[in-house]
Amino acid sequence: MIQARIGSGHDFLQLTADVADDGPPQSLLAELQLRGLCASVQVVHHYATGFADLAEFFQRHVDDWRGWDGVRTWESLERDLKIDASHQHGHVQLRVTLQRFQPGWGNEGWIATGDLTIEPGEQLSQIALEIKALATGS
Repeated sequence: MIQARIGSGHDFLQLTADVADDGPPQSLLAELQLRGLCASVQVVHHYATGFADLAEFFQRHVDDWRGWDGVRTWESLERDLKIDASHQHGHVQLRVTLQRFQPGWGNEGWIATGDLTIEPGEQLSQIALEIKALATGS
């Protein structure tokens, strides 16, 4: 089992891949925990890139740790996990959205959204390393 934890204390997004074989995971469990909120979804990898694009998304923020303009977004193939990143007040602000679609009978499922603040230095670098390990299955 490989995990990446984004955030700190009581507010975090934890990504867990259950790697049975050698190689990249086929899916991961995304758990958003905030004070008063706990939500989780199973996220399936992209058939062409796996989770490499998620690792690249976080590495890009490490490379641009001094800041960038606007919002950068990563979204899973089935739109069940979305991460919006912006650089504000010297910190990386993440807005994490988990969705669970439930087909049929007019049921739209549910959506949970929360904000996380990340330090752009060592904390962000550690997160990027953990996500890279998760994406590659090593």
